[in-house]
Amino acid sequence: MIPNSTLLPALTSTFQDLLANPPPAIPSPVTVPKRASVALVLRVQPNPAHLPAPTAGTPASIEEFFQQEWVSHGEVELLFIKRAARKGDRWTSHVAFPGGKRDPEDGGDREAAERETLEEVGLDLSTEPNLYSGHLPDRIITTSWGTTPLMVLCPFMFLLLSPTPPALSLQPTEVASIHWVPLRTLLSPDFRTFETTDVSDRLARQFTGFHGRIIRYGLRLSLGHMFFAAIELQPTTSVFSPFGNDFLGERERLVVWGLTLGVLADFLDMLPPAGGTLDMWVWPTLTAPDVQLVAKVMTSGLRKRNLEAAREAVASGRNDRGSTVHMLLEGYLIEVRKAVWITIAARAAVGTAVIGTVLARWLK
Repeated sequence: MIPNSTLLPALTSTFQDLLANPPPAIPSPVTVPKRASVALVLRVQPNPAHLPAPTAGTPASIEEFFQQEWVSHGEVELLFIKRAARKGDRWTSHVAFPGGKRDPEDGGDREAAERETLEEVGLDLSTEPNLYSGHLPDRIITTSWGTTPLMVLCPFMFLLLSPTPPALSLQPTEVASIHWVPLRTLLSPDFRTFETTDVSDRLARQFTGFHGRIIRYGLRLSLGHMFFAAIELQPTTSVFSPFGNDFLGERERLVVWGLTLGVLADFLDMLPPAGGTLDMWVWPTLTAPDVQLVAKVMTSGLRKRNLEAAREAVASGRNDRGSTVHMLLEGYLIEVRKAVWITIAARAAVGTAVIGTVLARWLK
């Protein structure tokens, strides 16, 4: 894994660049005024052999913080939450960053991230000893297949300065658990994995009742599941809410994927190795072989163009581009959806032809 001698200078320059040259904010579309914010919170866990001096003062800058002796021997960690299981919630049980929708009372997107973090995990980013460390690229969140915009998501970064950060208090109706994960493991290819999800509901939402259940069951049998690139988390510290429904449940493996992985990838691409997320990128697809083939053929040119554009953007600089994953997926999921229906239609045509041939021979 990447040593601190490489990681810490990279973090210093990354945060300095984010603060000096923030990416442009994306205004809300006229038809979609909703906005949400998340907080990427980093801390350094001290090495017991290199504890900070009791009289150590609070550093005045990011550069001064990372130059401290105890920090150079510590482990940089990122905070994740596992959302509480809630029926009907599209984000139920997902691994995510603290955050949520912006309220009219919030002074801005950053204030929304700070308020939501305080409400969900009890961490006051506006008063605790921390350094605001920059604004990652905004992104427009769309429906599952990228067809309809839902809201604008705004990610912000914070660095906790204390070697003994305050104990967290979880809101059980929102958060089942929190996890501190070493940044070096998130950069390592050893923990890259996949996450599968059922897409039948996404394809057949317009069908309801008994017919809808039949259609979704048929889609599930014929298409299998959709799998996405993911990172398996290896926490050093976890805290579970004793008041939530998940406390006594079976401990599942923790993986970050989808929207949260996209935000995380924007940050990781700013660290060494540059563009490492692109090198390990896996295009979302379905497990059915014929759908995979059709989707691969239909998206061949698009994937090549998007990948080249993302590589050029990463190579050109950190803050003059939008979200890397958004660039990769631009138009891709819409084409995959088309491939699904084309494959289903082709299956129906072939099936009809086979049945017709069999019947014709039987009648003769």
